[in-house]
Amino acid sequence: MTDISRRRFLDIAAGTAAGTASLALATACGSVSPQSAAPSASKGGKLTLTMFAFLGGDLGKMPKEFAEEYMASHKNVELKIYEQSNSVGYTKMLAQKKAAPDRPLVNFGFFNAQTSVQGADDKMFTKLDYAAMSNAADIDERFRYDDGIGIGIGIDQLGLLYNKQEITQAPGSWAELWNHAHQGKVAFFSFPWYAVYMAAKLNGGGLDNMEPGWELWKREAKQIRLLVESNPQYLNVLSNGTAPLTAYFAGTGQQWINTGAPLTYVVPKEGAIPLPVNLQAVAGQSQSQLEAIHDIINEMLSPKWCARWAETSVEVPANTKAELPESLAGLPAFSKATSDGFQQIDYGIVGRNNAEWQKRWETDVASRI
Repeated sequence: MTDISRRRFLDIAAGTAAGTASLALATACGSVSPQSAAPSASKGGKLTLTMFAFLGGDLGKMPKEFAEEYMASHKNVELKIYEQSNSVGYTKMLAQKKAAPDRPLVNFGFFNAQTSVQGADDKMFTKLDYAAMSNAADIDERFRYDDGIGIGIGIDQLGLLYNKQEITQAPGSWAELWNHAHQGKVAFFSFPWYAVYMAAKLNGGGLDNMEPGWELWKREAKQIRLLVESNPQYLNVLSNGTAPLTAYFAGTGQQWINTGAPLTYVVPKEGAIPLPVNLQAVAGQSQSQLEAIHDIINEMLSPKWCARWAETSVEVPANTKAELPESLAGLPAFSKATSDGFQQIDYGIVGRNNAEWQKRWETDVASRI
């Protein structure tokens, strides 16, 4: 992909921008079914691309707003939105890749750290040409990758979340999760690899040696009151005091706090665990599709759209020039000190071991709760 060919494609877009035909945003920006998600060129010569967006809350706002603005200035491009969770949507992407490798379910989109790693291993995603994207240089270097497979747009984080009515002294360390003062008061969502990791890290291990973490949680399983299966259940048990302490996403926690839940998010003294959200291009596409995707991703990486993503997803913007939304600026989770103090996580290790770790959690820890 050369700059010349990309400019030629975009010159065509600019040339057709004078057209008066309007786009039906209810179709172009709404959810689409897997059957209609595959890329195609319409009879009018438009290049149709499908963007994967997270399903739930306000996570679809920024992608839809971006699509509307982008199509208004690029009349030869139609953007559709496929909204789904990564866990469900990625399974469908794999099935489509097996059935028709040259007609991917989606063309590009938003993917969490774990799906990004899995997708790289599955050869689901293709390399991005950072040099051809002017905004890539402004992305925090921790979320620009040596292999070029994806690039960060925002960073959520894992820290401590607690009920301030039930726990009057703020927990300041990851070790509070296994402090006997909170025995039987801890909840987790399904398998919390990060709790095992931090137990290992604080006891001489790490991602490459999780044994100290496994031994600790096997011994301290009674700290855990229950494992929840949905966000509504999670919010309920935290808010009513059934299990007033957990480790969870700062973004989700803040959304709950904003609705009036009696919760507080704390950045542990050892540092929060960053969870980048990456923009990825899917393999198996034409040159023209990939050129358009590069331009689209570059625009989404701009300070304006990174800041909008941060605001709607409640995340730290990955673009270092993006202005932090006013609604987040005063929160400890979004301070520069928090970002500078993030734990350094190799998600390649997490992704490759996640299935095995989950089985061990069920056998060694969950069975003892």
